[in-house]
Amino acid sequence: MKIQLSGVPVGSCYLHGKKSEIRKKLEDGRSASINGRGKVRYGKPKGDPEVEMIEACPLRYLGVGLRRHPDAVVEIGDGNILKRRRR
Repeated sequence: MKIQLSGVPVGSCYLHGKKSEIRKKLEDGRSASINGRGKVRYGKPKGDPEVEMIEACPLRYLGVGLRRHPDAVVEIGDGNILKRRRR
């Protein structure tokens, strides 16, 4: 479903461009993208492009954009830190 970028809620991920690059919309009008090596790039999109919404953000976008919001809490896992993980 294609919508304008202004209609995407803050903190949501969307597909952008012909290569379908995943980006996350931040509250200050910028968007964040992560390359294969894990480097986060911030940029302001030009105009109001038409983008495609996706259901949920991948885990690599979990903490992106929370630096200015230290009161935000993100929980992952079942809370049992003593249980051994399988590899």
